[in-house]
Amino acid sequence: MAPGRLNPFLAPPQTRPRPMIVGHRGVPTLHQENTLSGFRRAIALGVPAVELDVRLTKDHKLVVFHDSDVSRMTGRPGVVAQMSWEQVAKLRIRRDVPMGINPNGTQVMAHYENEERVPLLAEVLSEIAPKAAVNIELKLDMARWWQVDVAGATAKVISDLGVEDRVMVTSFDPRKLLAAGRASKSIALGFCFDDGMFNFVGPLLDRLQRVAVTDGDERPFQSARRLLSRLVQSNWVGRFLRTHAIGAEHTLVGQDTVEGLHAQGVPLGVHTIFPIGSTTGKAIPQTSSSKAEVERLCEIGVDWIETDDPERLQQLIG
Repeated sequence: MAPGRLNPFLAPPQTRPRPMIVGHRGVPTLHQENTLSGFRRAIALGVPAVELDVRLTKDHKLVVFHDSDVSRMTGRPGVVAQMSWEQVAKLRIRRDVPMGINPNGTQVMAHYENEERVPLLAEVLSEIAPKAAVNIELKLDMARWWQVDVAGATAKVISDLGVEDRVMVTSFDPRKLLAAGRASKSIALGFCFDDGMFNFVGPLLDRLQRVAVTDGDERPFQSARRLLSRLVQSNWVGRFLRTHAIGAEHTLVGQDTVEGLHAQGVPLGVHTIFPIGSTTGKAIPQTSSSKAEVERLCEIGVDWIETDDPERLQQLIG
């Protein structure tokens, strides 16, 4: 059975007067990312949806955790895929967490009141999904490219808990989405686009076609982003993967993108507004933290906006 329109991520655009706010990894301005405390705070704030990341332990337990390595979050050595759930359960997410670089290129450290534990996906969904929609991201892990077990395991947890109408599974990894689709026909799937996906040909494209900067984004590889934006609008990848929605970096999305996808019945969400930092070292466009960008995204009619600061976004769009 195909996913239904009762799923908040798949709701028709005409039923949504403004973009749905999605707390990126919870509310990381107030609680450590991907923790139950952060997800609970999102619900307390009235945030309608949250995004989280899942990884599979050595003994095939699904944990809610972003990095492949646990050192940034816990200060301890270890790789999630090489650890048992018993080992991960003993870890504590520290109070002072490095968050990478901000839009100005400055290193950011987040400070929190308490240490937190790493939760299992099943316990997060059991508590949170009835109260807030959940975007579950299956991480793109080049070191484990051929291993897609996490997709089937995630689909099983969702099915066992009966929360298909409250959840969407997304990924930058097409193989994991194909595996999730094979595991369940009733789970909403979304392919994610990063605006650096075509950077490997960025220098060549910039030499072939000089593009004037009109959107305030002074980063290199404007031509590559323009090409990638056209790919998003076409939904060619979505048709191939048989996905139901698209998540794209906000820098790839314009009025034509939204209208083109909505005409195909495809919802479109964007990430990440008001980011705390970039843990990958990728430069954050200045527009990510601007009120004007929020207003633009609302005006063109995107379906949801992921943000590290749900409170601030609530103040701007309600």
